[in-house]
Amino acid sequence: MKRSFLFYLLPVVAILLYSGCDNANSLPPTPKLRITLDTDDLTPLVDGFSYKAWARVGDVYFGTDAFNVNETGQFTTASGTFRDKSFVLAADVTDADLVVISVEGKRGGGDAPSESVVLAADVTGDTMTLSASHPAALGASFSASSGQFTIMTPSDTDPTNETHGVWFVAGSGDNLSAGLSLPALPSGWVYEGWVETADNGRFSTGTFTANSGQDSSFFYSNPDVPPFPGEDFLFNAPAGVVFPLDLSGHTVTITAEPFPDDTIAPYGITVLQGSIPSGVQGGSVHALTGTSIVPSATLTIF
Repeated sequence: MKRSFLFYLLPVVAILLYSGCDNANSLPPTPKLRITLDTDDLTPLVDGFSYKAWARVGDVYFGTDAFNVNETGQFTTASGTFRDKSFVLAADVTDADLVVISVEGKRGGGDAPSESVVLAADVTGDTMTLSASHPAALGASFSASSGQFTIMTPSDTDPTNETHGVWFVAGSGDNLSAGLSLPALPSGWVYEGWVETADNGRFSTGTFTANSGQDSSFFYSNPDVPPFPGEDFLFNAPAGVVFPLDLSGHTVTITAEPFPDDTIAPYGITVLQGSIPSGVQGGSVHALTGTSIVPSATLTIF
């Protein structure tokens, strides 16, 4: 009997179809890439806050596991400490155009970075340096920042306690102007002033987002404060501390802080710093200078 070409072809087609179905079950998964981070001066986080690294592909972010750093710079996760500082991303990020490291709150679990991006870099190769000055992070190098503070207590009328307050102003009396020249910060970040003492720890003067305007706190002052960042240390002394606070010989700093914050202690980005001399006089003006204490990181994609 004469058989058609189709008769001989059908078994071959069946074998190919069967083989294709079998191979479909063993296709390789979506490529997974490993990234390795090497960080400097990244601040350990507390109270359930953590870091995440993210790679952006188009409009979609792919994040690593949450991690933290300890005081020796080692990375830690919920499962413990690890040395190689590397993560596997369960997605192909070879087309990523941006990588960032963000501070994530207690809840976390989002599908994009929080607003508190501390470091960022454009993807231009396999290895890149992440910086705080990238527009996707804080967007400022702080190299041009400057400031001064005046020792005074403008929230009360007692002339005998003028050495117990720190205000980031220029001028005196009713003729005050901003004593700080700081770049604007993006959402997710605020500035905070500090007085650091050798014997009584550190005291916040309040958070703020602009060079002028009241800051977030007048906890130690009378409510009638000038429209500038600063604090009088007159009332509500913490346990074991005597107010009015003697400011002689202490240090004044301005830091950049994630918002919301994980702790009442300063974050590791110090923008300006200055010293209060011993025997300081009320009404005296003192300079703040840049310190360049800002984290950085190198990221490698494999």
